[in-house]
Amino acid sequence: MSALPRADLPPGPHRDLVAALHDLHHRAGWPSLRTLARDTGVSHTTVSKVFSAPALPTWGTLELLVEAMGGDPAAFHHLWLSASGPADGSPAPTPPIAGRTAELAAVRRHLESGTGLLLVTGEAGIGKTTLVGAAAASVDTVVAVGHCLQLSSEVPLLPVVDVLRGLYLIDDAQWMKEGLADCPPYVRASVSRLLPELQDDAPAPQQDDPWGLERLFSSIGALLGAMSATRSLALHVEDCHWADRSTLDLLTHLVNRPSDVPLVVTWRSDDPDVSAGHSEWLSRARWTPGVASVDLGPMSPGETAQQLRLLMGSELDGDAVELIHVRSQGLPLYTAQLATMAPDAGLPRQLAELLDRRIGDLDGASWRVARVLGVAQRRLGPATLLSASGLEADQADGALRTLERRGLLRIHAGNDAGLAHPLFTEAIERRLLPGEAARVHARLAEALATEPDIEPGEIAGHWQAAGRPDLEATYRVAAARRAGDRFAYRDELDAWLRVLELWDRGSVPADMELWDVLVPALDTAFEIGETEVSGALARRAEALDLPDRQRAAMLHRVGRVLCEQGSTEHGLVLLDEALTLHDALPPSAELMALLANRGTAFVLTGRYAEAQTNLHRVLDALEEFDDPRWRRRILGGEAWLTMHTGDFEAALTLARRALTTELPEPDPLGDLALAATTTDILLHAAAPGADVEETARDALRQGEARNLVHTEVGMVLRINVCEAHLRSGDVGAAHEVLRPVTRSGPTVDTAIGHLMLGAVELRQGHVRAALERSRAADALVRNHNQNWAEGIPWHADVELWAGKVDAALALLQEALDVTLSTQAARMAAPLVCVHARAHADRLEIANATATATATERHRVTDQLRDMAAGALVDPFGEEAFDVAVPAWSRSWRAELSRIRGDGTVEAWVSAASEWDRLTRPHDAAYCRWRGAQVALREGRGTVAGRLLGRAATDAREHVPLSEAIVRTRGKT
Repeated sequence: MSALPRADLPPGPHRDLVAALHDLHHRAGWPSLRTLARDTGVSHTTVSKVFSAPALPTWGTLELLVEAMGGDPAAFHHLWLSASGPADGSPAPTPPIAGRTAELAAVRRHLESGTGLLLVTGEAGIGKTTLVGAAAASVDTVVAVGHCLQLSSEVPLLPVVDVLRGLYLIDDAQWMKEGLADCPPYVRASVSRLLPELQDDAPAPQQDDPWGLERLFSSIGALLGAMSATRSLALHVEDCHWADRSTLDLLTHLVNRPSDVPLVVTWRSDDPDVSAGHSEWLSRARWTPGVASVDLGPMSPGETAQQLRLLMGSELDGDAVELIHVRSQGLPLYTAQLATMAPDAGLPRQLAELLDRRIGDLDGASWRVARVLGVAQRRLGPATLLSASGLEADQADGALRTLERRGLLRIHAGNDAGLAHPLFTEAIERRLLPGEAARVHARLAEALATEPDIEPGEIAGHWQAAGRPDLEATYRVAAARRAGDRFAYRDELDAWLRVLELWDRGSVPADMELWDVLVPALDTAFEIGETEVSGALARRAEALDLPDRQRAAMLHRVGRVLCEQGSTEHGLVLLDEALTLHDALPPSAELMALLANRGTAFVLTGRYAEAQTNLHRVLDALEEFDDPRWRRRILGGEAWLTMHTGDFEAALTLARRALTTELPEPDPLGDLALAATTTDILLHAAAPGADVEETARDALRQGEARNLVHTEVGMVLRINVCEAHLRSGDVGAAHEVLRPVTRSGPTVDTAIGHLMLGAVELRQGHVRAALERSRAADALVRNHNQNWAEGIPWHADVELWAGKVDAALALLQEALDVTLSTQAARMAAPLVCVHARAHADRLEIANATATATATERHRVTDQLRDMAAGALVDPFGEEAFDVAVPAWSRSWRAELSRIRGDGTVEAWVSAASEWDRLTRPHDAAYCRWRGAQVALREGRGTVAGRLLGRAATDAREHVPLSEAIVRTRGKT
């Protein structure tokens, strides 16, 4: 193959790096791009860019290429670091290195002003070379490097020759010659034995000199001392665990004599091939006065993220960083290798080969222990390890010693044993023969089943891998129930769905009917908002022939699913059928749940009178089925309905009484539901954000402790607190409330949280991100009921600030269609007002293009008035119970005047004053900003300036509004 094309680069470190890479390519025999791509595990396009593109490649990709062509990664790393520095001649910054701040400072101090020996130790791939290289590149000291190699036979003083030759090449040997001139003549003669370049005019060294080695050591020390007298000098001996005996003796000599030349040695601490003599040398060195150590450990997740950012040149997704850190366990070498591959692409070839070499040729007892630990993928106690491996205690002890000696084992507290690194698991899996893994999984399942408190899901997983669905099914049921006990609903649902899958294949758990599986699966799917799964399970349940009690439970669940999916009328019919069946049955917890869900369906469709009637039936049932937990929950429902009468004081009294009712057993879901009800009442009563958060704090804390963060009631409670903070203008506090439920992208069960996060991001100035998030979240909401409609003003606000007026109008119209024809119209003031604002924005845009006519403006105004007047309940009338209704009413009338084009400053100031009374600064700022626009059109600059000044103060933490105020101020 001919030479690859080169980028046209100016003289400098980057061009030097590219030249060295092409030279290595030539010496490697011109391997093709596809060959290099195959050997490195990256695409041939990426390989081509490294050779030919003007951009500096990432170090991870470059390192793979250098290794594939047999080059020296350390040398190329120095070139890459130089090329990463500034090109304007300014001093090079500290080379990029992730974390290691304290360690880097320690090595740098030693190179600059230290004396004696500094040991840098750590396992293979921990970053010793990178650390010392980064420190060396950031100091003015000349750091001479010598490399120890793992050769088949010893080569005396090989790294010392490296050091001397590197020093000789500096300034065409002038520095070394000046140093030799300051030394006795024997120094040159002795050193020339290692550096033949000095022999031209040096006296020949004596043969068979009994003091030759001592003289050589003294000569090297003298030369280094003489050279350091004129220029700062330090030595770096790399991979000293492979050093020959003579090199170790020389290091001992240098350490034990006064010297101004600092010495840094890297040493691999877990290499099984290190001889006992080398280990003894290291131990003696650590105890020598003046010897310091820097022991490197794994990187933290944050440091791994930083390393990946340096390697890839951009920020990686948080989930990708976490996955790589879990697999690499903070080992920089493994991180760099994993970063070159997709998460599902297996291991890079070089890393796989490295791990395979670490596993080596294990056999007998040591292999049996290793494969059990690899298949288990976790640490095991002594008894389990013995049982699963089938070994006697003495055999297992010997095997464990072998694995520990080879650096493959880590002993934990309590004598548990585990593999030293997770990636060893993958290496062991690759070595397993067909059928071997299944046998080990079966033995592990049997051994783990005897342990107390073991997770049944783990045992089920081993039986699944062993190909025993009959045994797996039993443990999957136990796993589902265990997950439900700790409110891990996602795990519970996955387990029940697996049981159903096994059921369909003929593996039926003992003493169970299909109904016994469908009921908890349906309940769990509903709890976490998996509507499609709920629907499929409901259809399967409907097909069953059941006795009355079970049929009532089936109709209850299918009806609830239909209501959740938006088929409320059909769902309520089924709920009523279930209720009829219960008339012939004694009161039960199932009846209470049915009535509670029926009441919720009425509320979510704005049928409050029917919800009130349903409440009376619940209270009657409680007379016969007196359960403290249900009595407390129903009290919360009564409080919510009381709120709709406008009597907030009575509603709060009921809600707080429910919250403080003591129960014989904890009811964390009930706590969340009651806190959600109470905070909802507080919101409608315009309570401060701090009060709403205080009411929710304990329930939220318990919810997080019990894995209830993503439940529906948990989400509603968190949204209520967030909304209270947004109303108060505290955007930062609102964001903090949402963090636990918005760390990853929106899902069905977190969609409502992401809708609110969109409102937060908008106020933070991230308009595009807010728009994308809000739309993605809204697409996941299947049932456009009252819960959805109440959140639409926040979503529409995002659309409007993003300039997407038509999209906002479509959202608002759908929400109004859902709301105005029901008793929920009494809560529709925000929807009606924002709807008017959207029409005003649309006409304002049209007016800018001279397409809005007076006729059109009056038509829209009349249409909006008619819509509000045609509602089942006047959104701004006496039955509208929210204390913010007067402020919404004045804002609505001001927006109507904006539509007509006859708005007044006074109308907007009046609305702002109402918002001031409620301590809602952003809403007040919006109104004053609009009022200032009217004042400017009327030529009242002083009034406009005063309004904009107050608006700017109130609009803090609302970036788009603040920017709009600044733009309007520019017109005064």
